Amino acid sequence: MKKLSIFFGLILCLSSLAWAQFTFHLIDNFEDGNFNSDPKWWRFGDLNLEAMKNPQAQSRDLISESCGDYSLKLSGKTNNWYIGGLGTDIGVDGSKFSRFQMDVYGHKKYVGKLKVEIFEDDNMNYAIEQDPQKGYEPVYDDKWVAEVNVQGEGFTRVSIPFTAFRDANPGVGDGVWNPDQEKGSGGLMKIQIVALSEGQQGGIDCSIDNLLLTY
Repeated sequence: MKKLSIFFGLILCLSSLAWAQFTFHLIDNFEDGNFNSDPKWWRFGDLNLEAMKNPQAQSRDLISESCGDYSLKLSGKTNNWYIGGLGTDIGVDGSKFSRFQMDVYGHKKYVGKLKVEIFEDDNMNYAIEQDPQKGYEPVYDDKWVAEVNVQGEGFTRVSIPFTAFRDANPGVGDGVWNPDQEKGSGGLMKIQIVALSEGQQGGIDCSIDNLLLTY
């Protein structure tokens, strides 16, 4: 009887571990072919957005197959590195996750970089106050940033642990990674993706898909 109890206890532990490993929060996979709702993405700068059909992989590609029918194409040009960006509200308890993940499709013409910005609520009011006179930077809350290089043609899965994000506005929030929804905090409130060219003059031409928070 004791052995049977231990066996079922082990099964329960393994089941709980498997559930934890496969739990995630999907931000967007663009399968509805629409970036204006569920969720709504805002656009800024000179970045162009277009929900488009994914190309067919020429050979077996598990990442490409997981991207479904649609992804969001980002394109634009610049004379001074910065092109523009997009963002959406999240409003989740980020302490339940350990990384941000997305699939990036590189096209031939431009490479460039994507800067991932995540905002956490530090003044406990379920909002990110921003100053339009200072590039809409947060007034009271932390902004955490990590950069992704767009690779060559095809889908690449990018998985960024939260420990790799740096505090982009020291002295504004509390400077501590605490994205939980406790004591009135809204946790991780929003995400933005900023497009940068590889050189001072250039552009970007890529697609993003399967944006999520995971373990």
